Amino acid sequence: MHPIADLQIEYSLISRSPEAQIFPLLAELGIGVTAYGVLSRGLLSGTRPNAAAGDYPRAPAALRGRNREQNDRLVATLRRLAEERGVRPSQLAIAWVLARGTNIVPVVGARTRAQLAESLGALQLSLSPDDLAAIEAALPASEVAGARYPEQQMRILDSER
Repeated sequence: MHPIADLQIEYSLISRSPEAQIFPLLAELGIGVTAYGVLSRGLLSGTRPNAAAGDYPRAPAALRGRNREQNDRLVATLRRLAEERGVRPSQLAIAWVLARGTNIVPVVGARTRAQLAESLGALQLSLSPDDLAAIEAALPASEVAGARYPEQQMRILDSER
Protein backbone atom coordinates (compact mmCIF):
# COMPACT_ATOMS: atom_id res chain seq x y z
CA MET A 1 0.00 0.00 0.00
CA HIS A 2 1.11 3.53 -0.71
CA PRO A 3 -0.01 6.66 1.13
CA ILE A 4 -2.28 9.05 -0.71
CA ALA A 5 -0.12 11.56 -2.58
CA ASP A 6 -2.72 13.63 -4.42
CA LEU A 7 -6.43 14.41 -4.51
CA GLN A 8 -8.16 15.36 -7.74
CA ILE A 9 -10.97 17.77 -6.93
CA GLU A 10 -12.91 20.56 -8.58
CA TYR A 11 -11.58 23.97 -7.59
CA SER A 12 -11.97 27.40 -9.13
CA LEU A 13 -12.78 31.00 -8.33
CA ILE A 14 -16.45 30.09 -8.18
CA SER A 15 -16.10 26.61 -6.69
CA ARG A 16 -14.18 27.14 -3.46
CA SER A 17 -15.82 24.67 -1.09
CA PRO A 18 -12.63 22.56 -0.68
CA GLU A 19 -10.98 25.50 1.10
CA ALA A 20 -13.01 25.07 4.28
CA GLN A 21 -12.18 21.54 5.39
CA ILE A 22 -10.52 19.57 2.62
CA PHE A 23 -7.51 21.75 1.82
CA PRO A 24 -6.42 22.26 5.45
CA LEU A 25 -6.39 18.48 5.95
CA LEU A 26 -4.49 17.91 2.72
CA ALA A 27 -1.88 20.49 3.76
CA GLU A 28 -1.55 18.86 7.17
CA LEU A 29 -1.01 15.45 5.59
CA GLY A 30 1.28 16.70 2.82
CA ILE A 31 -1.13 15.66 0.07
CA GLY A 32 -1.13 17.50 -3.26
CA VAL A 33 -4.13 18.73 -5.21
CA THR A 34 -4.90 18.26 -8.88
CA ALA A 35 -7.57 20.89 -9.48
CA TYR A 36 -10.00 20.34 -12.33
CA GLY A 37 -12.73 22.68 -13.49
CA VAL A 38 -10.52 25.74 -13.02
CA LEU A 39 -12.49 27.56 -15.73
CA SER A 40 -15.82 26.20 -14.45
CA ARG A 41 -16.77 24.39 -17.64
CA GLY A 42 -16.07 27.51 -19.70
CA LEU A 43 -17.99 29.95 -17.53
CA LEU A 44 -14.87 31.87 -16.47
CA SER A 45 -13.51 32.00 -20.00
CA GLY A 46 -16.80 33.31 -21.36
CA THR A 47 -17.61 30.20 -23.37
CA ARG A 48 -21.26 29.71 -24.24
CA PRO A 49 -23.04 26.44 -24.97
CA ASN A 50 -23.50 25.83 -28.69
CA ALA A 51 -27.21 25.24 -29.34
CA ALA A 52 -26.54 24.13 -32.93
CA ALA A 53 -24.19 21.41 -31.68
CA GLY A 54 -26.72 20.27 -29.08
CA ASP A 55 -24.67 21.55 -26.12
CA TYR A 56 -27.39 23.71 -24.57
CA PRO A 57 -29.56 20.94 -23.03
CA ARG A 58 -26.42 19.37 -21.52
CA ALA A 59 -25.06 22.67 -20.20
CA PRO A 60 -25.11 23.00 -16.41
CA ALA A 61 -27.71 25.25 -14.81
CA ALA A 62 -25.02 27.86 -14.12
CA LEU A 63 -24.65 28.36 -17.87
CA ARG A 64 -28.34 28.74 -18.71
CA GLY A 65 -31.10 31.36 -18.50
CA ARG A 66 -31.24 33.76 -15.56
CA ASN A 67 -28.37 31.94 -13.89
CA ARG A 68 -26.22 32.73 -16.89
CA GLU A 69 -27.24 36.38 -16.74
CA GLN A 70 -26.17 36.59 -13.07
CA ASN A 71 -22.96 34.71 -13.75
CA ASP A 72 -22.18 36.85 -16.78
CA ARG A 73 -21.97 39.82 -14.38
CA LEU A 74 -19.31 37.94 -12.39
CA VAL A 75 -17.46 37.07 -15.58
CA ALA A 76 -17.58 40.75 -16.60
CA THR A 77 -15.91 41.60 -13.29
CA LEU A 78 -13.24 38.96 -13.93
CA ARG A 79 -12.77 40.37 -17.44
CA ARG A 80 -12.28 43.87 -16.02
CA LEU A 81 -9.74 42.64 -13.45
CA ALA A 82 -7.90 40.73 -16.18
CA GLU A 83 -7.85 43.74 -18.51
CA GLU A 84 -6.32 45.84 -15.70
CA ARG A 85 -3.44 43.34 -15.67
CA GLY A 86 -3.24 43.05 -19.45
CA VAL A 87 -4.27 39.37 -19.50
CA ARG A 88 -7.23 37.22 -20.52
CA PRO A 89 -9.90 36.24 -17.95
CA SER A 90 -8.97 32.57 -18.30
CA GLN A 91 -5.35 33.38 -17.50
CA LEU A 92 -6.31 35.27 -14.37
CA ALA A 93 -8.60 32.43 -13.25
CA ILE A 94 -5.84 29.84 -13.75
CA ALA A 95 -3.23 32.08 -12.09
CA TRP A 96 -5.56 32.46 -9.09
CA VAL A 97 -5.69 28.67 -8.68
CA LEU A 98 -1.90 28.43 -9.05
CA ALA A 99 -1.40 31.13 -6.42
CA ARG A 100 -3.63 29.40 -3.86
CA GLY A 101 -0.92 26.91 -2.92
CA THR A 102 2.30 25.33 -4.09
CA ASN A 103 0.63 21.93 -3.69
CA ILE A 104 -2.11 22.76 -6.25
CA VAL A 105 -1.75 21.86 -9.92
CA PRO A 106 -4.56 23.09 -12.20
CA VAL A 107 -5.80 20.92 -15.04
CA VAL A 108 -6.81 22.88 -18.11
CA GLY A 109 -9.03 21.37 -20.76
CA ALA A 110 -7.59 23.09 -23.81
CA ARG A 111 -9.08 21.76 -27.04
CA THR A 112 -7.03 23.89 -29.40
CA ARG A 113 -3.45 25.11 -29.56
CA ALA A 114 -4.70 28.67 -29.11
CA GLN A 115 -6.50 27.69 -25.89
CA LEU A 116 -3.40 25.90 -24.66
CA ALA A 117 -1.20 28.90 -25.40
CA GLU A 118 -3.67 31.18 -23.64
CA SER A 119 -3.80 28.89 -20.60
CA LEU A 120 -0.02 28.66 -20.41
CA GLY A 121 0.09 32.45 -20.26
CA ALA A 122 -1.18 32.13 -16.68
CA LEU A 123 2.30 30.93 -15.71
CA GLN A 124 3.60 34.45 -16.35
CA LEU A 125 1.29 35.99 -13.74
CA SER A 126 2.34 36.45 -10.17
CA LEU A 127 -0.46 37.25 -7.73
CA SER A 128 0.24 38.63 -4.27
CA PRO A 129 -1.92 37.86 -1.23
CA ASP A 130 -3.49 41.31 -1.71
CA ASP A 131 -4.24 40.48 -5.35
CA LEU A 132 -5.88 37.21 -4.29
CA ALA A 133 -8.00 38.96 -1.66
CA ALA A 134 -9.12 41.63 -4.15
CA ILE A 135 -10.06 39.03 -6.77
CA GLU A 136 -11.97 36.93 -4.24
CA ALA A 137 -13.83 39.98 -2.92
CA ALA A 138 -14.78 41.04 -6.45
CA LEU A 139 -15.96 37.51 -7.35
CA PRO A 140 -17.61 36.05 -4.25
CA ALA A 141 -18.39 32.37 -4.76
CA SER A 142 -21.66 32.96 -2.91
CA GLU A 143 -22.86 35.10 -5.84
CA VAL A 144 -22.70 32.27 -8.38
CA ALA A 145 -26.14 31.26 -9.61
CA GLY A 146 -27.09 27.71 -10.56
CA ALA A 147 -25.49 24.36 -10.07
CA ARG A 148 -22.35 23.26 -11.86
CA TYR A 149 -23.79 19.79 -12.51
CA PRO A 150 -27.20 18.13 -12.53
CA GLU A 151 -28.77 17.76 -9.07
CA GLN A 152 -28.05 14.03 -8.75
CA GLN A 153 -24.37 14.53 -9.53
CA MET A 154 -24.10 17.48 -7.11
CA ARG A 155 -25.35 15.21 -4.30
CA ILE A 156 -22.52 12.75 -4.77
CA LEU A 157 -19.65 15.24 -4.96
CA ASP A 158 -17.53 14.80 -1.85
CA SER A 159 -16.50 18.45 -1.93
CA GLU A 160 -20.12 19.49 -1.48
CA ARG A 161 -20.80 17.55 1.72
